[in-house]
Amino acid sequence: MMKMTRNVAMLIIIFTTAFFVLGCAGGSKELFNEDYKKMSNENILRYYYSLNDEIERQEKQSGPQFGIGIGGFGGHHGGVGGGAGVTTGGSGYTADDLRARRIDVLMELKRRGLNP
Repeated sequence: MMKMTRNVAMLIIIFTTAFFVLGCAGGSKELFNEDYKKMSNENILRYYYSLNDEIERQEKQSGPQFGIGIGGFGGHHGGVGGGAGVTTGGSGYTADDLRARRIDVLMELKRRGLNP
C-alpha cells in the first residue's frame, strides 16, 4: 500500500512538472513556426515586434534553471528513481536565433516598403 501511495505521489509530481515545463517553453518555438513571408503587412509588423519582445524576455532571464526528474523502473518488485539537474540554457531558440530571424523579417519589411 505504501508503494502505491508513493508511486501516485511521484506521478502527480511528474505531471505537474511537465505541465509547467511545457507551458513555459513555447514562446520562441511558436515564433519560428510562423511563415512571415505569407503574412499581411499589418501581421508582419506585429510579428517583428513579437520577436523583439521575446528577445528582450530571454535576455532578462538570469541565472541557471533547475529541473527535477522522477521515474519508475519495472520488474516484478518495481522501483522509483529521481534526479535533479541545473541548466543554463532553455528549450526552444536562443536570443541569437531570434535576432537572426528578426533580421530576415526586417529585410522582408524593407522589401515591402515598410518601416517598423
